[in-house]
Amino acid sequence: MKKKRSFWDDVTVGYLASLRHGEEELGLIIKGHLFIEFIMNQIIEFEFKIPKIFLNDNRTNSFLVKLNTLYSLGLLPKHIYQNITTVNKLRNQYAHNLKVDKNKLSFIYCLEGKEINRADHFKKMKNPSREYIKILCFGTLTELRNYYIKKYGELPNFSFDDYYE
Repeated sequence: MKKKRSFWDDVTVGYLASLRHGEEELGLIIKGHLFIEFIMNQIIEFEFKIPKIFLNDNRTNSFLVKLNTLYSLGLLPKHIYQNITTVNKLRNQYAHNLKVDKNKLSFIYCLEGKEINRADHFKKMKNPSREYIKILCFGTLTELRNYYIKKYGELPNFSFDDYYE
């Protein structure tokens, strides 16, 4: 018998709940990246005949390999792939540099196949890079979750209780 799902078992709620007030860009992008990878792993588990072989090889099957594999197999729409690629690039910038040039952020988001440049919108904010990363991660995660529900008929198998053990 399946466990009854609650509001807290939605991966987007998990992402938002994981954020701390005033969290810096590094935390926002790392957490967004992790939650996105969580759903990508769920797609791999659903679609691959023997997913554990692919998922257990962390040396060769990095985030980018998983992403490109899913996209090349037609398991991700282009606009979601583009947003996840942007998240991954930002994550790499923040994870491998002590100082990131925030003026070089593109502020572009892909929504249903259309690129939306929100530079004017974000640059008016007090902390534009932080707001952009939050929206990029949350928006991408939401679109990925909605795509998953449409394709597989259920929420990704996230449990708030398991995440916060």
